[in-house]
Amino acid sequence: MARTSPASSSGRSLPVALAQTVYLLLGLLAVSALAGVLLAAFFLPAVSATSAVAEDGVDLFESYPSELEVEPLNEASRIEAADGSLLATFYTENRIMVPIEEISPHMQNAVIAVEDRRFYEHGGVDPKGLVRAFASNAAGGATQGGSTLTQQYVKNALLMDAVQRGDQEDQLAATEQSYGRKLREAKLAISLEKRWSKDEILNAYLNVAQFGPSQYGVETGSRHYFSKSAKDLNPGEAALLAGITNGPNQYDPVAHPEAGEKRRNEVLADMKREGFVTEEEYEQYTSQPVEEMLQIQNVRAGCADAGTSGFFCDYVTRSLLNDPNFAPTYEERRKLLYGGGLTIRTTLDPNTQAAAVDILQRKVPGDSQHGFGHSIVTVEPGTGKILTMAENRTFNPHEDSQPGETAINYNVPQALGGGSGFPVGSTFKPFVLQNWLESGRSIDDRVSTTRESMSSFPAECLPRGAWRENPGYDPDNAVSVPIAPMETVLNSTKFSINTSYANMARQLDLCGIAETARDIGVVPATYNPYDPTTWDMPIEDLYGTELAPSVVVLGELRISALDMASAYATYASGGTFCSPQAITEVVDRNGDPMEISGAQCHQAVEKEVADTMAWVLQQDLEDPRATGKGKTIPGHVAGGKTGTSGSQFHTWYVGFTRQMSTAVWFGHPQSNIRPGGFDVDGEMLRSGSVWGNTVSLPTWQEYMTRVHEGLPGEPFPAAPAPTDSAAGDAVEKGKVPDVGGMPIEQARAALEAAGYSVRIEQAPHGEIGAGHAIDTDPPAGTELPEGRPVVIRESSGEE
Repeated sequence: MARTSPASSSGRSLPVALAQTVYLLLGLLAVSALAGVLLAAFFLPAVSATSAVAEDGVDLFESYPSELEVEPLNEASRIEAADGSLLATFYTENRIMVPIEEISPHMQNAVIAVEDRRFYEHGGVDPKGLVRAFASNAAGGATQGGSTLTQQYVKNALLMDAVQRGDQEDQLAATEQSYGRKLREAKLAISLEKRWSKDEILNAYLNVAQFGPSQYGVETGSRHYFSKSAKDLNPGEAALLAGITNGPNQYDPVAHPEAGEKRRNEVLADMKREGFVTEEEYEQYTSQPVEEMLQIQNVRAGCADAGTSGFFCDYVTRSLLNDPNFAPTYEERRKLLYGGGLTIRTTLDPNTQAAAVDILQRKVPGDSQHGFGHSIVTVEPGTGKILTMAENRTFNPHEDSQPGETAINYNVPQALGGGSGFPVGSTFKPFVLQNWLESGRSIDDRVSTTRESMSSFPAECLPRGAWRENPGYDPDNAVSVPIAPMETVLNSTKFSINTSYANMARQLDLCGIAETARDIGVVPATYNPYDPTTWDMPIEDLYGTELAPSVVVLGELRISALDMASAYATYASGGTFCSPQAITEVVDRNGDPMEISGAQCHQAVEKEVADTMAWVLQQDLEDPRATGKGKTIPGHVAGGKTGTSGSQFHTWYVGFTRQMSTAVWFGHPQSNIRPGGFDVDGEMLRSGSVWGNTVSLPTWQEYMTRVHEGLPGEPFPAAPAPTDSAAGDAVEKGKVPDVGGMPIEQARAALEAAGYSVRIEQAPHGEIGAGHAIDTDPPAGTELPEGRPVVIRESSGEE
């Protein structure tokens, strides 16, 4: 057998060994020079450097800044629901800052053991560590940096600062492989050690270091890998995290479990060497497979991770990004949102939100082939707080959206994530009624129901003071009860008589009606509510060519559901209008409140007018012959109005109690398509027979019934005093007598004796018998001024 030479037995040839020796000597000289510079600088002016190398090094050292000046680290912001539950996280770097007291001592020990065992002994730079690192590197051993934890914090802080500022040159300077960079970091580390305690430096390092791919800071890393806070880490978990920092991708235990486990065990060995763990603990934690340790909690940035509250979350972020009170510029606002470490507390009620999502998805599943949309939005009267914002879709802002997913919020204005809104139909009529009452008129006034072509409407803001068109505006009616040639404004509202409302508008002013709506937040959905010009521009500019009776009277105007719910809330609150509000508070990373544009509340409608509006809309819901079909909320007084756009493309119900005002929309979000040919709650919809009370009203009733369970009932104001329509004075009321079952002539005589004028209408067959009264309109027992008309419905006698 051939003899083995000493060179071959050592695994190195003689030239290689000589070269490594030379490198080692050069490295020792270099580190000695650097150490000399650092020591000389540290003790200046007490010690002077005598060598030329030291003098040059000291000059270079002195040229570097002595204070670490960086912007605060990017920290993830969180959006919370009203109960404090997390909706979404926003970040550029996913980082959660925590104080040292909330970091496990095992975690502190782990990073000291593996990164800087003399951390509590040196003054920012460790000469022994430098010599050891250079010697190891020069001899071909494991690559070592020789940097202390203080130096590593300085390096990371400079790099993060450059990244946050988008400064490419400073990013390169913070990562270049040079003695100059080391020298700068060393000087800053020495300075930092004079100003900060060791615990402050260790805390800063643990918050800036990267503990996994896209996991910045120990708290974020702990939550990601173990679903627990950093304060609860055991020695094995701490060792795993401390080991990842050296190579966040290389040692990621999810992608590379073997490498992660090996690195963990190396850290545990270092911890045992330093006396941070016992032999028994070392054996316990090194024997545990890394897969058994992990309990992964993935957190994605943005509202796509907010589940069924994604659309509300998106509305919140857009509200902040549009809010000049939050920060002066869009870029500043965005930077705060994605890196300011904010806590954004919102108004969303998880319980009402869950109820809305459940009802919508059951009635009109979002992934249905027909593609129809259904939405619910609720605000709180008197505060403007948005309690619910739901639709039958899943929020997905990415290009890979699937059926049933969208980024368009069906409930809100375009600038805040919505589309261009949807025509609201007769839900606009209350704004005409409000203007009618504010002009000194009464719900007891009678208006014509006759259909005719109307070529002119007063409109002071338009040229020549009027809207004019040939051949004119000719609205039709789609009511389910017989109507007289003249009807009261109350009945015209309850039965949603289009011709009555057109005739009311002819006695008012289209511009005034539009201003009335804007005063309580109703504007076309294409306008940004955060833009002051939306509220200040001339009304004719806001509406443009849409300032016409079909729009301002019968609602062929695209408005957001949120604006409609907020406007109706004004009637429920006694006339107080509050702009919609999704955010209750924003606090910065230090827990201090930040300025935002809160809800703007003011008395927009006189209380007497608002109370009358609430009472009238209550009648619309409670009277089974009215458009609300008697779909009341058990135990709660409520009011509202149906709406159906032209050709029945979009249908609505907007209604309220004292506690909640809710708008419900149903229609196709992308095309003008009449709904029909598919089931909703087991009922087949027939094209041409879908109205506001067909889908939207039942949804509204079910939702409002569910979310009011357990809430106290709060009454509406009493009925307004009736007035003489000619004089405008209050008059005494009597009660309509009960004439049901009487022969017609006897019924007429009883009503006329009570002081009412009488009109007889033939009702559907099959009731009592020929020549007998079925009922009256208004119903028996209604308090009504004398002289007002009462309709007797007569049976035809057909059995």
